[in-house]
Amino acid sequence: MRTNPALHDAGGLSALWLGLLLAAGAAAPVFGQGQIASGTIAGSGSGPSTYSLTFSDAAGASSAIGSVWYAWIPGSFYLPGTPTSASAPAGWTASIVANSIQFSANSVANDILPGNSLSGFDYVASFSPTQLGAAPDAGVSVAYSGGIESGPGDTFTVRNVPEPAVMSLLIPAAGLCWFARRRVR
Repeated sequence: MRTNPALHDAGGLSALWLGLLLAAGAAAPVFGQGQIASGTIAGSGSGPSTYSLTFSDAAGASSAIGSVWYAWIPGSFYLPGTPTSASAPAGWTASIVANSIQFSANSVANDILPGNSLSGFDYVASFSPTQLGAAPDAGVSVAYSGGIESGPGDTFTVRNVPEPAVMSLLIPAAGLCWFARRRVR
């Protein structure tokens, strides 16, 4: 049986066209949905201890961060004790809720925009940085594009920033490793 060459070419073109569309879709940039939060914490003192937080929204996020419920997910409060005080940078408020803290922007103009960070989120507590580090899930938090619980939110974990004394030990060790590697070659 003979096939019509025009139909065969049309089918080949359709398959080629479909393949190109699929390849283009796979190569398209992936854009973040909502906010893509991260955070760091540094603590000092042995009672009371002072903690400083910085929150960031990734450059690939599609919305700003308007609030963060630190050390909390629905139904769970993660700090090892209730903070004695909390403060926020200009344009934000801080509210202690059980063993967690809510930080909220006072207006959209104060939100953390994608690709930016904001520091100045602080609290004081009777637990030490060691106790905080030992508390399971203490850094688990939720960021929202609007007010607290205004949408699904982005769950993330606030990471500890090493103390300067620890960093002073790590830098020479890294240098020794680099030197040893160069000598082996």
